[in-house]
Amino acid sequence: MRLRSDERGFMVAIEAALLLPVLLLVVGLVIVLGRSALAEQAVGGAAANAARAASMERTAADATAAASITAGVSLGESSISCGDHSVSVNPAGLASRPGVPASVSVTVTCQVIFDLSLPGFPAQTEVSATRSSPVDTFRSR
Repeated sequence: MRLRSDERGFMVAIEAALLLPVLLLVVGLVIVLGRSALAEQAVGGAAANAARAASMERTAADATAAASITAGVSLGESSISCGDHSVSVNPAGLASRPGVPASVSVTVTCQVIFDLSLPGFPAQTEVSATRSSPVDTFRSR
């Protein structure tokens, strides 16, 4: 059966009505997953910066303070919206003897609030990252 030209226009409208919502959902899914990946990257970068700042200090108290400040600044400069964050520091490497390789590790946890969400995806999620940084082997402790 051959369709006339005026009947074909109606079919295009039906095809568009069926495909457009699917296309919009796919685009929305890409945006939501991209925002999630950016959040993980930002929290990981904040943890790495905090670990580096902590490894430069000489005492555990100074390392914890430096890591907290650095993580807060890094998360503030990032493109994510972090509702609440916490910083946990393992400064055991600062107490090691000079000449012995050691490291300081920092865990940053952030409650990320997404400005765009799809049904079935959370509007906020907890993202956590742990990074470590070596302590200078030959400095005085």
